[in-house]
Amino acid sequence: MIIITDTQRKIIDAFFLAAKEHPRRKEMTMQLIADRAGMNKATIYKYHFSSVDEIIEKIHFLVDKDIGNAFENFITSDRSDFTSFMTDNMLPHLYDNKDWLKILYGTNIDPDWLDFLVNKYSPMVEKYLNKIEKNEVIPNFYLSQVVVKEFISIISVWLTDDTPEPVSLFKRKFLGILQLSLTNILMPDVLQ
Repeated sequence: MIIITDTQRKIIDAFFLAAKEHPRRKEMTMQLIADRAGMNKATIYKYHFSSVDEIIEKIHFLVDKDIGNAFENFITSDRSDFTSFMTDNMLPHLYDNKDWLKILYGTNIDPDWLDFLVNKYSPMVEKYLNKIEKNEVIPNFYLSQVVVKEFISIISVWLTDDTPEPVSLFKRKFLGILQLSLTNILMPDVLQ
């Protein structure tokens, strides 16, 4: 288990403050983070983080730990209502991290963020599809990536809004979006 100290949390908070001012990864430096944290850069290097990439890795862990655990527990449980799980478990976790996620989704500060999510969650969704014996013409490996990327799109639009709606209000929109297909959205006359 990765433990985070109060000082590491302060450094991570400073990272996000700096990211608001410098949203491109190539602009982010340890000096910038140290300045925002009110610390010496050498102290950060010596006792806390060896690089900006290590800070980002820790952020991935912190954002993902509760979500990943909840998702893994759902996959291995007897439950099968995926949308209820998403609205009742995942959306609240995501909303709790909305300030960080707004920056991760809305800037280029972490260019590996989306790949991290796809690589982490696609195998879990594929495991779920296999568990419910989903057998489509399209392989579950492919479908799992489509599902994860669609969720990422919906979540990123929600959380990058200037004032994202609370979960209790957003839940209805989320479920409505999930029920729409591209055909419904782009060619509504085809279905009538």
